[in-house]
Amino acid sequence: MESPTASPSPSEPSGGAIAQSPAATLDTTIVPGERFGPVTKNTTRQDLAAQFGEANLEDKEIGMGEGETELGTVVNLGPDRSFTIIWGNPERTEAAAVMNPGPAWRTPEGIGVGTSFAELQQKLGPFKFYGFDWDYGGTVLLEGTELRDYYGLLVMRLYMDDTARTQSAADYQALIGDELFESSNPHAQKLNLTVGELLVSLRETNN
Repeated sequence: MESPTASPSPSEPSGGAIAQSPAATLDTTIVPGERFGPVTKNTTRQDLAAQFGEANLEDKEIGMGEGETELGTVVNLGPDRSFTIIWGNPERTEAAAVMNPGPAWRTPEGIGVGTSFAELQQKLGPFKFYGFDWDYGGTVLLEGTELRDYYGLLVMRLYMDDTARTQSAADYQALIGDELFESSNPHAQKLNLTVGELLVSLRETNN
């Protein structure tokens, strides 16, 4: 499903990081440590305005957990394709990371917001995740999984819907707290868990 966006500006982006392309053909592939669609670490605030339209941008402080915030820009492309840039400098000329992507954004393996717990198990193999109800609740550990190469580059957090939280309250209570749980945990199978949040680094790291 495509969402309406403003037409790209005819001006050339100053950083040259984003190609001029129609919104309808926007590449929504996430390659952690490399790019988020057309966005790379060299993308600037001016590039975003040229590609997506100034009217679709909102600069704001973004909460990162434990009371910490970072300078960010929300790119509003509708519920499926919106995302938020986290800047690496005050001038907004270096994109450090991307978070809060809509469900259209996917890794080459097909992982994105909305990916089911069962599908995540198929793609990762056995994995561990942190318990719920704290700042890093539901965070998936990629070490030792099939996606170990994304360690330090991709953060995934599991969410559960309100119905599962209410109807399977005992299972939910069994997975609360700052501790690690195995993906094979029987309580996790009953909570309709999905990938609810992604944080994608655009900077390569040495794993």
